[in-house]
Amino acid sequence: MASTLRRTRSQLKALQRDDASDSSDNENDHKENQPLTPSTPPTPRKRQKISPPMTPTNIRNITKELAVAQMRSPQRTAERTLYLKSATAKSNLYQSAKAVFRRTAVPSRLIARDKERQEMMDFWKKHVIGNQPGCLYISGSPGTGKTAMLSEVMRKTDDDILLLRSHQVKMIMINCMSVGEPKGIYTKLVAELAVQRTYSGDAVQQAEKLLNGKKDVLNVVVLDEIDHLITKEQDVLYKIFEWASLPSSRLVLIGIANALDLTDRILPRLRAKNCEPQLLNFNPYQVSDITAIIKDRLYSLIEDPEDPFAPSPEPTASTPLPLMQPAAVELCARKVAASMGDLRTALDVCRQAIEMAEIEYKRRSTAVLGEQKQNNHHHGASNELPKVTVAHIMKVLKTVFGNPMVSKLQQLNMQQKVILGVLMVMRRSAQGAKKDQITLGKFREQYRSLCSSDGDRGCSISAVSSTELNDLLSMTETAGIITLGKNKEDRLRKIHVNVQETEITQMVDSVPVLKSWMASVIENNTK
Repeated sequence: MASTLRRTRSQLKALQRDDASDSSDNENDHKENQPLTPSTPPTPRKRQKISPPMTPTNIRNITKELAVAQMRSPQRTAERTLYLKSATAKSNLYQSAKAVFRRTAVPSRLIARDKERQEMMDFWKKHVIGNQPGCLYISGSPGTGKTAMLSEVMRKTDDDILLLRSHQVKMIMINCMSVGEPKGIYTKLVAELAVQRTYSGDAVQQAEKLLNGKKDVLNVVVLDEIDHLITKEQDVLYKIFEWASLPSSRLVLIGIANALDLTDRILPRLRAKNCEPQLLNFNPYQVSDITAIIKDRLYSLIEDPEDPFAPSPEPTASTPLPLMQPAAVELCARKVAASMGDLRTALDVCRQAIEMAEIEYKRRSTAVLGEQKQNNHHHGASNELPKVTVAHIMKVLKTVFGNPMVSKLQQLNMQQKVILGVLMVMRRSAQGAKKDQITLGKFREQYRSLCSSDGDRGCSISAVSSTELNDLLSMTETAGIITLGKNKEDRLRKIHVNVQETEITQMVDSVPVLKSWMASVIENNTK
């Protein structure tokens, strides 16, 4: 016991000597890597008084000292210093910025649309969470956030759905442009609902049976581009809306389309049958909305070094906007809002402007790097990084809106865009002067052929009636996009396209379903 106490006291004295020698550490740095010689505890000459071992109080707490040193550091201010996530590599920063402005990027939060968000959330909680059938029709121009808002509501209620005990929720999302013909939606529903079971017979009866088969399962069907199911008698749309309106139904139907008056103009009998859906319209984005959305995506590039998982900071005077000048953001927002209020266009403009700034930065990178080394100046803070200026935005806007024909193409409806796609395929197949020899009769044949056959990629577009096709051609000619020649025989009238093929390609690429269909058509025609 005595020997144990002696060793303990000796170790305490050794620790005291180590702590007292900390002030001379700078003088002994050269001995830092030399092996330490263990000290031998001295043999006491007298019998020492035995006392209980004491807990050493002067052992250094390195973690605590580091925390105190950081708190006392002159670099630490009352407000946290925020850094760009890729400030150490500007090329990576540009890549990150372009990524958040892609159309397919999913933001962590949706800015604006508070009223629409609340209405959609109320419907979702009442019907999906509350286990009640119902139908909702969401309308609005392209790029107004209809599908994005629905996706956010679905994400926020994922946990609530998993905790449900009263019923299960089965989600089915279908883009109606992928259905060959309107009645094909029944077969599509059966394929989505049947899982591994095989059904035969009438697809309408099968779909209805599957939608109402299990009382403990609620089927939520989202039909995007639902106006593609319009027929002469509208029997398809009437039946689907009626299914969701029956008291015993196990269906919640959510239809999405551009037309505001689809239910009143196309489906007037729904009100008489008490099957009218709840309506929710998305108006075009305003200047303030687009500005806030762009700024929020830019602020998502900033992180707090003390909490990397913290949400993006709110705009403040002490937190400068990264990568883009505020005036450049406002210019983009005003121009897009004055045009169509299409957020996708604003995102495209910002992304192209960032690409332009990136190219300019790379051209000057060698000179800038040399200047930084010479002046020993570090461009690490967010307000010191090269930014997108008003000049960049002006150049991109001139490309996007400078040509009025581009704006006209974007305003065409889906079937008009299909017409131009068919004309482009015919022009590619023709050679030389025959490119301008496309007649109305040959076009109609090609249109029927391409729009009635399923592509290899499972994407097809149904053809409209002859009367509707003539109306669409007249509307397209009125817009100045095509010119119909004169001839005694209507089928021999020549069609002249007044836009460049690159402009048609750009228009097609902006619509994912149309892009996929065109790729399939072109691939089949080159075999």
